[in-house]
Amino acid sequence: VYDGKDTSHRLLGNFSKTDMYNVIINSTSNHLWIEFNSNGSETNKGFRLTYSSFDLVKCDEPGTPNYGYKIQDDGHFANTFVLYSCNPGYTLHGSSTLTCLSGDPECGGHIAGAISGRILSPGYPAPYDNNLHCTWSIEADTGKTISLHFIVFDTEVAHDILKVWDGPTEGGILLKEWSGSALPDDTHSTFNILTLQFDSDYFISKSGFSIQFSTTTAMTCNDPGTPQNGTRYGDSREPGDTITFQCDPGYQVQGLDKITCVQLNNRFYWQPDPPTCIATCGGNVTGPAGVILSPNYPQPYPPGKECDWRIKVNPDFVIALIFKSYDFLHVYEGDNSNGPLISSLQGNQAPERIESSGNSLFLAFRSDASLGMSGFAIEFKGKLSTCLWSCTVLYLKLVYVLYSTEKPREACFDPGNIMNGSRVGMDYKLGSTVTYQCNSGYTAVGPATVTCVFGPDGKPIWDKVLPTCKGYQVQGLDKITCVQLNNRFYWQPDPPTCI
Repeated sequence: VYDGKDTSHRLLGNFSKTDMYNVIINSTSNHLWIEFNSNGSETNKGFRLTYSSFDLVKCDEPGTPNYGYKIQDDGHFANTFVLYSCNPGYTLHGSSTLTCLSGDPECGGHIAGAISGRILSPGYPAPYDNNLHCTWSIEADTGKTISLHFIVFDTEVAHDILKVWDGPTEGGILLKEWSGSALPDDTHSTFNILTLQFDSDYFISKSGFSIQFSTTTAMTCNDPGTPQNGTRYGDSREPGDTITFQCDPGYQVQGLDKITCVQLNNRFYWQPDPPTCIATCGGNVTGPAGVILSPNYPQPYPPGKECDWRIKVNPDFVIALIFKSYDFLHVYEGDNSNGPLISSLQGNQAPERIESSGNSLFLAFRSDASLGMSGFAIEFKGKLSTCLWSCTVLYLKLVYVLYSTEKPREACFDPGNIMNGSRVGMDYKLGSTVTYQCNSGYTAVGPATVTCVFGPDGKPIWDKVLPTCKGYQVQGLDKITCVQLNNRFYWQPDPPTCI
C-alpha cells in the first residue's frame, strides 16, 4: 500500500496472511495505491477491503505577508504549494514557495530565513515519546526578532520541560521554561536567533505542544506584559522609555520594579528583565493593614514548606485577622511560637476573624511532603485597643462644661499633584499608595510612591515627601549632521549638552 498515485510515493506497509485484519490505513492525499502480488504455486481465500473518503488533513492557513499577495494556493493539502509575490515597490525576503509536508513532526532542527512557521512536539498530536532531547533553532534575517505564540501546551509537570533561549543555548539568555498544562504567554526574542529545547523523562507522556513562530523587524522593545498579580505604569517602548511595575497586596516584586528600553546595534531589549510578583514564604509584616498569602497563591503551595510570618502594628493597636480562604495554619500571640496558641486551623471552615490581645501575632505554616493544597489568603488590620477622645472644654458663667468627641480620621488628605508630572491612585485610605510619574524629558527626584500610614500622633499622614520632576534644557542645536570633507569625518555643528 502506497500513499499516493503510484509506487514512487511513500510505502505505508507490506502485508501478508492476516496482517491487515482490522487494520485501518489513512492516506495523506486524495490518492492511495494498492498493489497485490501472488506467487506461482499457492492460492488462498484472498481479501476484501472497504474504503471511505473524508476531509484531508491540511496544513494551517499560512496567511499573507504585509504588502504582498498569493499567486497560487492549492488548498493546504499534503505536497501542495502556496506561492507568494510582493506589491510593486516591495522586495520579497524569504522563500516565495511554501510546501505542505506530510509525516510526523521531527525532534528538533534548524529553521533559517522563514517568516513564520510552526514548531510541534514529536508525534503531535499523538503523545510524544519518552526520553527525548530535542533542540530547535530558529534563525531570522539580521535586524529581525522572533515571537512565539503558544496554541497548545500539555506536558508532564516538572518532568517534561520546554526551555527557550534568546540566542543560542551556549551564550544565549534563558528566557523561560515551562511544564504542565497552563498555556504560556507569548514570548519574544531580542536577537535574530531563538532556541527551543524539549526534554522528556522515561515515564508519563502528554499530548505535547503546537507553537506558532513569526518574525518582525525590530524598531522598539517588545511588550514586556504585565506580571501576574501585579500592575504596570507606562506603555511606551522606544529606546530610553521606562515602565514601572507594582505588585498586588500580599505579593512581592522579584527583581527591580522599573525597567528601561535599551538599543544595542540592531537589538532592542529591556534592562533589567521585567519582574514577577510572587507570594513569598514568610517574612516580617508591618503597617496598619495588609494581606498575607500562602506560597504561590492562588496556585497550590509546594510540599515541604515551613513559613513564618510576624505581624506587628503600632503599640496602641491590636490585630484583626480576616480569613478569605485558608488551609492549614497555626496562629500564636506575640513574636514567635513560644506565645499562647490562639488557633490551629486545618480544613476548609475558617473563622470569620481572629483578634489578638497585643500588637503582634506569629503565623506558622507547615506543609508536608505530599501534594500541595489550595493555600490561604488572610487580611490583617490594626485596630485601636482603646477609644481615643479629643475633648474641648468651654467655660460659661454657670461653669457649664461641654465635651465634644472627634472621630479619628481613617484616611490621609489629598497629597496633591506635582509639576511636570502625573499620578496614579485616588484612594487615600490607610495602606493605600499614590504613584507619581514625570512627563517625557523630566527626571524624578525622590521616591515615586507614597503610602498613607499612621503618623507619630496617631493620625494618617503620607510616609514620604512628594517627588519633584527635574527637567533639562538643550544648549546648542538638537540636530547634527555627519559631514565628510576629503578624508575627514565630523559632526556639524558640535553635539549639544543638556543642563
